[in-house]
Formats: sequence, structure tokens, C-alpha cells
Amino acid sequence: MKKILILAAAAAVLCSCANKNKYAIDGKVEGANSMVYLFDEKDNVLDSAAVADGAFRFEGVAENPQVAILRDARDDGATFGAMLILEPGTINVADDAQNPYRKKVTGTPANDASDAYATAGNTLVQEFRNPETTSERREAIEQEYEQLTRTVLDQNRDNLFGVMLLAQQLGYELSGQELLDEIAKFPAAMQQTDALVKLKENAEQKMKTDIGQPFIDIAQPNAGGEQVSLGSVVKNPANKYVLLDFWASWCGPCMGEVPHLKKTYGDFHKKGFEIFGVSFDEDRGDWLGAVEQNGMDWLHVSEVKGFDNQAAKDYAIQGIPSNFLIDSQGTIVAKNLRGEALYEKISELLAQ
Repeated sequence: MKKILILAAAAAVLCSCANKNKYAIDGKVEGANSMVYLFDEKDNVLDSAAVADGAFRFEGVAENPQVAILRDARDDGATFGAMLILEPGTINVADDAQNPYRKKVTGTPANDASDAYATAGNTLVQEFRNPETTSERREAIEQEYEQLTRTVLDQNRDNLFGVMLLAQQLGYELSGQELLDEIAKFPAAMQQTDALVKLKENAEQKMKTDIGQPFIDIAQPNAGGEQVSLGSVVKNPANKYVLLDFWASWCGPCMGEVPHLKKTYGDFHKKGFEIFGVSFDEDRGDWLGAVEQNGMDWLHVSEVKGFDNQAAKDYAIQGIPSNFLIDSQGTIVAKNLRGEALYEKISELLAQ
């Protein structure tokens, strides 16, 4: 009898844990296909549900909060896609009356915070893009957007959305140490989640590529298949400064930087400025085609494996474009120089 009671108690504990972590997704999306699928971040199918008159429902248990993608097709042909955070509670997915290209995801703390941030941010973005908005107001909007991000981050350090905000919005600009300082502000329990553990590992690696640190060598094939090392370019007596530039042909912001790179390279190459481009393309034709079509006449290498290469890990690359300016001594002297900032920095350094 005693053994039966112990087993019953254990079963009750397991049941209560499952109930505590139970989630449901209630959706109502006009024009959706007959089935909807729930994917993890690696595009693995977690679950599926039938759609009736645009409505569908998922139920499951999230042992730990995680990011998921909802769309109504396994491969091509989806009429919608929505990112959500699987966490205990009922998550609601619905059409957004203000934006037909977006779905509102609400109902639980992290998803409510994500939706509110997206709404507030979109309002600022629309005002910024308005042709009638003055340059002074645009500068103020940029500051407001940054303050919005930091305020929402501080309000959500107890959930996964706060982690996502730190990684995706602020992680690019922060140094490795600054990123570690931000991670330390999360509750101890959140710091043990897979997402923050991985972000901490990235921050610790990022510290090795902060300004003042020695560069980490890279050796990858050029267009002719010959291995070219970053070290050989940095040590070349003709080069006073080398820009290590991570990019890809499919990356819109990367291609938007090309005119600035070309201008800086054209004016300062003969004075000692070189660019060492590392492409994260996965198609050789796309990589080399972009180089030729855009007249990118500097050094280029690629393993043609996307982000799956050692250089991305060594430099803690989470997004592109990313760049690192290296002096002739092999020291990183600046990073993530975008737009006119690159030209101004090189002009300043070479004038010294």
C-alpha cells in the first residue's frame, strides 16, 4: 500500500509539472491552407494541425521556453508565417488589421511583450520613412528606438523575449564585455537557459575580437581555389590597414554597403588600404556573380558554406554585414564601420 501511495504521489508531481508547462495555440487566419505546421528554429516540424474556416489549435508542453515558427506549408506555398515563443499559457495568433503582412501573436508574457515592441517600433519606423519627416526628427527617432529597445529589455529579463531582444537588437553593437554585463542582469534561472548559455559563449568569444585585440587568422579559398590567409594580407608591407569584411550576396544590407566600400577602396587602396572579403554565400555562382556585377575589386575568399565555417565562430558573427579594421601590427582598431563611417575612419588614420 505504501509503495502504491509513493507511486501515486510521484505521478501527481509529474502531472502537475506537465500542467504547469502546458501551452495552447489558438489561431484564426483568413485564407490559410488546410494544414498548419509548427517548426523549431532548425526547421524541424514539432506539430501540425488541421484548419477549419481559418481556425486551428495546437496543444503541447514546453519544458523550456523556445522560439517556434508557424506557417501553413511544410515547404513552399505558405500563405503566412509567424514567429512565436512557446511558453505556458494560451497563445493567440490572428490577422493584424493594421498590417496585412504580419500576424499578431499575443496571450502570454513573452508574446505580448514581443507584439507591443513590434507595434511601437513600427510606428517609429513609419514616421522615420515619411518623406515629410525632418532630418532632426529622424535623429530623435533613432534615439527613441534605441531607448525603446533598452526599456523593453529591462522589462523582460524574466522571459525569452528579453533574451531575443538582447541577442538580435543590441548584441551587434555591444562589445563582448558589455554583452556579458547585460547577461549578468538576468535572473539566475534565466542565465541557465540554453539561449543565454549560448549567448554567453558567444560574448566570451566576441571579447577575443574586441577593439585592441589581435586578429584571428583566416584561410579560405579564393575564386581560383587557392587558399589565401588573412595573415598574409595583414603582413604585406604595402597594407597599412586591412578591413576584414563578412558579407553575402543574399544580404540586402551587405549589398547596400558596397558603394561605400568601393568609394573607400578606390580613394585609399594605393595609400595602404586593403579589403579581405569573406562571403557567407552557399552558392559559388551567387558569390562570384555578385563580385563581378558590382565591381568589387578587392580580395575575396569563401568556403561557400554560409555561416557554417570556422571564421564565423572565431569572430562570433551573429549577423552580417560585420567588419573588423586591422592595422599593420595585427591589432583590431575598429569594427562594424558602416556607411560614411568607414571612409571617415580610413581618411583619419591614413592622414596621421
